[in-house]
Amino acid sequence: MTALVLEVRNLSKRFPVPGGVLTAVNDVSFSLAAGETLGLVGESGSGKSTLGRCVLRLIAPSAGRVVFDGHDITGWSEARCRKLRAGMQMVFQDPWSALNPRMTARNLIEELLLLHTPLSAAERREEAERLGRRVRLPSAMLDRYPGELSGGQQQRVCIARAIATRPKLIVLDEPTSSLDLSVRAGILDLLAELKEETGAAMLFITHDLGTLRLMADRVMVMYLGRVVEEAPAAEIFERPAHPYTQALMSAHLPADPTAHLARHVLTGEIPSPINLPAGCFFSSRCPVALPRCREAAPPLQAVPGAEATHRAACLRMADGGNRIPT
Repeated sequence: MTALVLEVRNLSKRFPVPGGVLTAVNDVSFSLAAGETLGLVGESGSGKSTLGRCVLRLIAPSAGRVVFDGHDITGWSEARCRKLRAGMQMVFQDPWSALNPRMTARNLIEELLLLHTPLSAAERREEAERLGRRVRLPSAMLDRYPGELSGGQQQRVCIARAIATRPKLIVLDEPTSSLDLSVRAGILDLLAELKEETGAAMLFITHDLGTLRLMADRVMVMYLGRVVEEAPAAEIFERPAHPYTQALMSAHLPADPTAHLARHVLTGEIPSPINLPAGCFFSSRCPVALPRCREAAPPLQAVPGAEATHRAACLRMADGGNRIPT
């Protein structure tokens, strides 16, 4: 069996805000094996990025456990967590904000090597050159500052930094959303190659279902901090079970511009994460909701007739009423 790199159990994150407490992540559990890519998808505000930051202990979870490489790091101090950074890295959504504008690309890559490896100055320079070539940055580009690089080139620097210490886990938070379509394709190809080469586990956070179809082995769908569906990628694209997932799929533009897909336009109000309702959080927007959906919170359970690892949180699956009418 492939070794587990990450185990997350009943993780929650709450933020005190004026007027109450905002629940960003609500009782989320999952595991991630070496060489596996787990796609995390949902609308803005669903808690995807907060979950990624809790996993890396950039912010402390309010409840639950995070086990990385066999170590329960949930209660570790910031100083102790800093020693783990070589093994767990992150690629942020906006490369410009993630890079120090006063450092060259070369120095930005060497910085990681200086902090986390015993390499000499000459060895760090040689390794930075190798990493630059690996992410397809010509040597001349390494001596430029971030402001002299395109968005795609900046993100390649960020990826080089992320793989510099050969981490076991990489969290990618919308790594291509700020890039042009043609540049995005090149970055995705690069990430796919690096996954095969390094064997790192990846948590890929995005709102783009097309990206997940290319990159993910498994997909987890989040809504208002909760996981509402999880399944192997092929299964969830072929047979989305939760009405929210079905609506997300219908909003995705197909590769074939002549293809006709049924559109499911959601109506109703999104509940406030400060005052979450009882029952299913999606019930106020769900076109197939029943009164009982507003009374009991549905657990993640096996989807009838699907793979055993395909689970969804919908009370209507048992009676077959979970499909949005076309």
